[in-house]
Order: sequence, then C-alpha cells, then structure tokens
Amino acid sequence: MKFYTRVFSFVLIILFQINTFSQIPNAGFENWTDGNPDDWFANNFLGLTFPITQSSTSHSGTSAIKLEVVDFSGIVYLPQLWSGEAFLEGFPVNQSFGSLTGFYQLTPNGNDGLFAVVWMVKEDQYIGAGSISIMNTTSSYAQFTVPIEYYTAEVPDTAVIWFVVGGDSAGEGGNVGSFALIDDLSWGPAVGIQEISKTIPEIFELKQNYPNPFNPSTKINFSITEQSYVELIIYDLLGREIERLVSDNYSAGEYSVDFNADNLPNGIYITKMNAGKYSKAIKMTLLK
Repeated sequence: MKFYTRVFSFVLIILFQINTFSQIPNAGFENWTDGNPDDWFANNFLGLTFPITQSSTSHSGTSAIKLEVVDFSGIVYLPQLWSGEAFLEGFPVNQSFGSLTGFYQLTPNGNDGLFAVVWMVKEDQYIGAGSISIMNTTSSYAQFTVPIEYYTAEVPDTAVIWFVVGGDSAGEGGNVGSFALIDDLSWGPAVGIQEISKTIPEIFELKQNYPNPFNPSTKINFSITEQSYVELIIYDLLGREIERLVSDNYSAGEYSVDFNADNLPNGIYITKMNAGKYSKAIKMTLLK
C-alpha cells in the first residue's frame, strides 16, 4: 500500500510541475515582498529610488505593476522589469508558446513608450524571440500581444520577459513622469495550436480528427466551456505515449491542433483529451 501511495504522490508532483512550468510566475503581480514583485527582478535601486511600484489600479485582482521614469539625483532613471529573481534569469517553460499577452495602461511624456521583449531559450541558446513598442496613450486597460518567432523546431526550456518604459528606442532616453501599468500576463496558444472561436461553447468536446484516415498530417479540434488545464495526448494501440500535443491552461473557446505523423508507421492511434472532469478518446488512422 505504501508503494502505491508513493507512486501516486510522485505522479501528482510531476503533474504539478508540468502545470507550473507552463505558467508565468506572479502573472497578475498580486504578490510583493519589501516593495518588489515576487518572482520578478525590478531595478529599484538600494532603497533609494523606486521606478517600479505596486499599484491598486488593476485590470483584475487587487494590484498591478507600475513602471515610471524617475529622476534619481539628476539622472533620468528608466524602469526595467525582468522575469525571474535575477537579471536575465527567466523561468521554466515546456512549450513553444506563440505569443505573450497582457493588459496595460500608458501615460507617456514626449515620445516615450512601453517596450516588451520575450526571449525563448533552449539549453542557454536563444531559439525564439518577439518584441513590441506601444506608444499610444490609454487611461483604461487595453490588451497587448507580443508575437514570438522561432528559429528552430526545438521546444524551449526557459522564457525571459523584459519590460521597459523609455524613449524612441527601448532603453534609450526618456522623460521623467512617463509611466505604464501592466497586469494579467498570459501565454497565447502554443505553436501549432490555434484558437478558432472565442464564443463560449456549450459543452466540453473532443471532435474527430480530419481528415481521417490521414497522411501524414491531420487536425484535431476541441472545445472547453471554462478556463481549464487541458491535456491532449497521442497513444499507440499498446498504450505508449507518442506525443503530448497540449499540456496547459486555456480559456473557454474552441481550438485546433495540428498533428504530423510523418515519422510514424501506418496504423491506428488514440488521441485522448483530459480537461477538468471531462475525458474522451478518439481513434485516428494513419494510412500512407
């Protein structure tokens, strides 16, 4: 009995790690310690100047993060925010996410703007990146999206996110008093996963792949009625896991996933979807 208890606990730990590694730590900036956001590196300087502070003007929850250009002993000091607890440290991921999204407000002086950069890393090598510049003033929250382009087909193990408020080029120049609020960061669907409808479906559903039979690629659609942790896993007829297509939290909607079986032999494969209490499996036939 103790053996099965240990196995069950180990599986729970692995599932928790998969879920955790897919998320952005403190993505809503709710948690702070000594004036700094948990799991983020802010360039607040030795308790002398605080270009990055907690704000109660939030998109959701109770707080957001404020990045403001300040005057530090006659020097224009730009606010810089890095993911991770140290400069360029980042945090673990296990999927090739297609974008970073979030919500912002921006009150610039002069030509200042909000700049966001994302790097995707595999074993200390940069394999993908994306960036945006936001220059338009908005006093109410608007959504931003940073598309991520990948240079290889490898899956990253680390993500690094950087925000800065400053002049025409990120990190160059700036005007005291310019500030931005940022809240509710999240990943867009992983590469190969497309959201095809934002309409909230009436039921959880895994649809039959099409075409079927297929050679060598096919599409698999699924829908969820509420935000859920979704798994979409391909098995062979012996129950061996072939590929994990989806393993992350998704908001309510309908999604389409591409599956390429170019390197697999002919035969029948099983696709199983788990989302909350919903679970369903379909058969797919690969015929080359």
